[in-house]
Amino acid sequence: MRNLKYVAGLVSVSLVWGATFPLVKESLDYITPMGFVTLRFLLASLVLLLFYAGNVRKNRKALKPSLMLGIFLFLGYAFQTIGLDYTTSSNAGFITGLYVVFTPIFSYFIVKEKLTARIVLALVLSLSGMYLLSGVSGFNPGDILELLCAIAYGIHVALIGKFSRSYDAPTLTVMQLFFVFFFSSFIWGAEGFPMVASPLLVFGIVFTGIFASAIGILVQVHSQRYIPPSRAAIIFTTEPVFAGIFSYIFLGETLGTFGMIGASLIFISMLLAASEGGNRELP
Repeated sequence: MRNLKYVAGLVSVSLVWGATFPLVKESLDYITPMGFVTLRFLLASLVLLLFYAGNVRKNRKALKPSLMLGIFLFLGYAFQTIGLDYTTSSNAGFITGLYVVFTPIFSYFIVKEKLTARIVLALVLSLSGMYLLSGVSGFNPGDILELLCAIAYGIHVALIGKFSRSYDAPTLTVMQLFFVFFFSSFIWGAEGFPMVASPLLVFGIVFTGIFASAIGILVQVHSQRYIPPSRAAIIFTTEPVFAGIFSYIFLGETLGTFGMIGASLIFISMLLAASEGGNRELP
């Protein structure tokens, strides 16, 4: 597998993101969702700025694309967290995962990416796997917000595929993380900045801020110079699988028979997507 290094980078990001699910769930006992997002992305942007301030100064032309990335990443988080107040977590997980379908659509117009038969098969398998994994049943008013979240994430992945080819990866990462912090801070402020101090909350913010956001999104931006958006989106469907594994380890939650079948289908789809094409830098 010639693109193994970059595939491994995206899988590692999915693993870390999956590991944050039980941690974030427990942390939200002490802070609102948008408050957590605010502090998480503030820390992430400041940590990266310590190492890449020079990159940011030299690449000011990346401000506009970073703003676009930040807007859609923020919208994804906002729609997802608000939607969770009105729908079930299983519905939210599956509908958010529909960004795997939206990404190829937007990628076709944004980066002119065409789908192969193998990628179409991987899309079908990943969607089937997510359906079985989530155990979705019925629909709720919040589902429309989760659908908007999926659209925002799809655009975000497609735009990373476009901008990562032309702009410095650390600069794009630092700036978009800062914009997510900036926008989410307004919502948290409107809530009155509610928060209860807790060691678990501090650990949650530090872990997600440094590993899931700062390092994770930096790796994503760099890897997508070589992995087209549609394949990247399929690889990212392993995130709920890892979330299920870590939720089982730390929270005692179980997948069940259908969940295990769904997880297997997602891994198969990831392998199909990962084996498609080489590791040349995209034009």
